[in-house]
Amino acid sequence: MADQHIIAVDTYGAQRIRHPQTGKTVSAYKLGYTSAVMPVLLTLYGENAHDVSPRQASYRYLQVDSDVVVRHGHILLTVSVDELAKAVQITRQHHRAAVYLWRDRKWWALPDSTHADYTEPGYRVGPNFDPTGFRPPSPSTGVRESAVTGITAERSQREEGGRVWWWLHGDTYPHRDLLKRQGARWSGKRKAWYFIGAELPAAIHTLVTSETQSSDEASDTEPVVESASPLLTIFGGRIIGKERGSNGDIIVKGENGIFATRTTWRNRRDQPNIVWEFDLPPQDRAGNPLPTIQKALQVNNALYSLYTRKWHFEQPDKVAALDMLVAAVPFIDEEPCTVAEAAQILGMPIRKTSANEPLARLFGLTETVYARHELETEDGKPIPTGRRGKVVRLYNHNATHGWSYDVEFEGIGVCWCFERELTMLEPIPGIKIEHGAVVPPGAALPPTDAEIKRQLIDAGLQPAPVHSPSDVSENGIETSAVPDEEQTPAIRIIKPVPMPSEGEPLDAVQSAIRATQMEVLATPPTVPLSNGRMAQIGQTYVGEMTGSITGQVFCYGWSVHEGICIFVNMAGPRMAVEAIRAKLSKGEQVSVIPLDAPATELTAGEGNSGMYHPYLHYLPEARFASLLLVHDWAVTPNYGGKATTFIFRTSDAQATAKLKHHVTQLVNIPVFDAWSAYLYDTGQKAMLVRKTRSAGGIDLLSVDLDVDAWTRLITGGLEQGIISLP
Repeated sequence: MADQHIIAVDTYGAQRIRHPQTGKTVSAYKLGYTSAVMPVLLTLYGENAHDVSPRQASYRYLQVDSDVVVRHGHILLTVSVDELAKAVQITRQHHRAAVYLWRDRKWWALPDSTHADYTEPGYRVGPNFDPTGFRPPSPSTGVRESAVTGITAERSQREEGGRVWWWLHGDTYPHRDLLKRQGARWSGKRKAWYFIGAELPAAIHTLVTSETQSSDEASDTEPVVESASPLLTIFGGRIIGKERGSNGDIIVKGENGIFATRTTWRNRRDQPNIVWEFDLPPQDRAGNPLPTIQKALQVNNALYSLYTRKWHFEQPDKVAALDMLVAAVPFIDEEPCTVAEAAQILGMPIRKTSANEPLARLFGLTETVYARHELETEDGKPIPTGRRGKVVRLYNHNATHGWSYDVEFEGIGVCWCFERELTMLEPIPGIKIEHGAVVPPGAALPPTDAEIKRQLIDAGLQPAPVHSPSDVSENGIETSAVPDEEQTPAIRIIKPVPMPSEGEPLDAVQSAIRATQMEVLATPPTVPLSNGRMAQIGQTYVGEMTGSITGQVFCYGWSVHEGICIFVNMAGPRMAVEAIRAKLSKGEQVSVIPLDAPATELTAGEGNSGMYHPYLHYLPEARFASLLLVHDWAVTPNYGGKATTFIFRTSDAQATAKLKHHVTQLVNIPVFDAWSAYLYDTGQKAMLVRKTRSAGGIDLLSVDLDVDAWTRLITGGLEQGIISLP
């Protein structure tokens, strides 16, 4: 079997359909439209398979004339190395392979257009059984592997002097009673019998036809993670980072994306307890290790807190064991540098400021401002929202309420205002803004700004006014204020990853930076401030939707990312539209059938329910409803981990500004407007920004919220001189 491989192909089972050419009823296997399963099977079976899909069918149907083995929703095949290479060549041209290879006792998804190499299937995706006992046939010859006539014993020993495990494979079923009597046990996980002992019992040894030595578990040179510490299974086998939080807590990160924080809890007696608290990675894409992490936490006796909704260790032995494991991991070398070192790295002088220095003023003398909400003067005159005024006096900074001003409002008079009560933006006609507070039932309302100002005036605590512009220093801070003691600020410098030397391979981010360095960036598009109006997205009729039996539902646009429906625009009778909405909300599948093309499957993903935000418009006189469904990833981006969000692109200027907003929220470094064009252009080259598969005039971009990749993109651009600090 060295040159033979077992593959599994997704199928929905066999179904009797009418042959489109002969009109006869035949048995065919039901396959998905969007995956590579149909071309793969046609290539492997050759003349023994025929495409008998009816016109405008929601699925593909394949008639196979030879022997077929189907187990748990998958067609099992034994293929040669050349046949496997042909299958891989086909799957690389499709968005989803839906074809899996059995290798190293686990399943691997074949490469596709978005994954260049074999990947582990995601949660509840692909087969989850051992196929070796089914003896699948070859698609080209129809020959099945001969039945196993003996038992193979595999000897495994993790370390010198440790216990010896014997794994028994092959035709063990007829001898199960003997194996059990001799002390062997059945492993449901590995689907094999095992015996622990230096030598096999004589009765079992007589059944064994060959013995092998396990190279991966018995090797003395290859370290085994589990033998070092079972706790490492929580971290995916390795701890890749360790740093200290601002409050002194130790934080470590696992290779699978989990974070663990060593912190202190207080019990009911107000006594401190040391605990390790785990933050799991978000389950936002296929292949997420969340189920494996949760199982590892359960195996290691971690506790789940309903109050914090987190897993944790509070047992002293578990805390001590994890302390010893983390102690061997060095801290990340990202300690703050001195001001002199920062000035040398940045190449510019750094002004020393007080640590308690307030933010600069937003408004200056004679500037035009507008009332952010309804105000009133000292003598009780009301000032409506949006009323125009001019700053006529500046006041010193107040530690609690910030800057304040005297503003002369047109037609009303002068009012002393806090900075938070003013805005520089002209109001939008027809929109009224009311200012208030939300408190629990029975609680007292907090004082309003007008009441606070009256209390300050009555107590004589109103800030002193700035009598002339000369009283304001160059940086906008009043010279009359008593300066605080200056402290040397801590500045953290994120050093860029150096480019490889000539001839060494580049990763995706480095290749994008190098490609951008050889081009001339276009002038960054300017995006005016929003005037409250919405931009229109395209919509065109693309087909009829299936999944409702109460009426016809028409689709006017959709967008799919990695097999997940992100956006769909539909219209039709309200009951029919609600039926489609219910199917998608429950994670079920619906199809869009165009007039002259294959059907397209839309789904939120198996097991993903309640993922869509509905935008419904109902016309009661026509009993007609228009519904937009937008995936939660596009509405509420997750900036806390490696996630994905989306941008509806109405223009390059709008998409550039929106991308800059996402990157600003994601990374822990400043992002300037002058970098917007670089982020937009280089992000696409690095495949961090990609166009989704869409129809109906929808232009949707996917944005990978990978904080490490975007940080490297910015620091690399600064290092190569493509962008610079303004």
